Amino acid sequence: MLKDLLRSLTDIIFVNLLWILVSFLGLLITLGASTTAMFRVTFQILKKTEPTNVLSTFFESFKENFVVSTLVWLGLLALGVPLFFMYHYALSNNSFFLLIIAIVGGYQLIIFAIYFFPVVATFKTKSWKDLIRNVVIMANTNLWTNFKVLGSLAFLVLVIVFIHESLILVSIGLYGVLVSFHLKKVFIPHLRELGELDLDNERNE
Repeated sequence: MLKDLLRSLTDIIFVNLLWILVSFLGLLITLGASTTAMFRVTFQILKKTEPTNVLSTFFESFKENFVVSTLVWLGLLALGVPLFFMYHYALSNNSFFLLIIAIVGGYQLIIFAIYFFPVVATFKTKSWKDLIRNVVIMANTNLWTNFKVLGSLAFLVLVIVFIHESLILVSIGLYGVLVSFHLKKVFIPHLRELGELDLDNERNE
């Protein structure tokens, strides 16, 4: 039990370091692909009966999903920056209407991002249209799960900001595991429907 816990913790720290290294070496352009790769690893970590080859799993997913993850990441940035400025403009000018649009739009953008990279890491989707539609549907029909994954994100930020910046070396990987744990329950019915649910998932359902 202790051995498994230490192995999982080592894997979390390792994938955390890989995420930081690959994201910043790519000048944050590669952040989307590295996030997808991180989730591929963290979902594997949750499969307690199987060892995790962090390095090969990470870079296999990084290469496989680089294009779609990068384009969507850049698209999220392109939408997020105007929403950020809209939010501050609305606050400065007491524009309630613009403030509501900025908050709702920001929520949709954040929750889409939280679901998108784990979905790409888990499912094989050939159609961009189907991928985006499925992510939007999942992100808006699992409100309790949304509360938990947003809480995990808030926890990550609070740990880094209020405890110590060095905890970024483990907190991002831990966030990946927490989100993977919560989303696994959402993904299982879809994996079963697609015939992609393995025995390990069945035992841990």
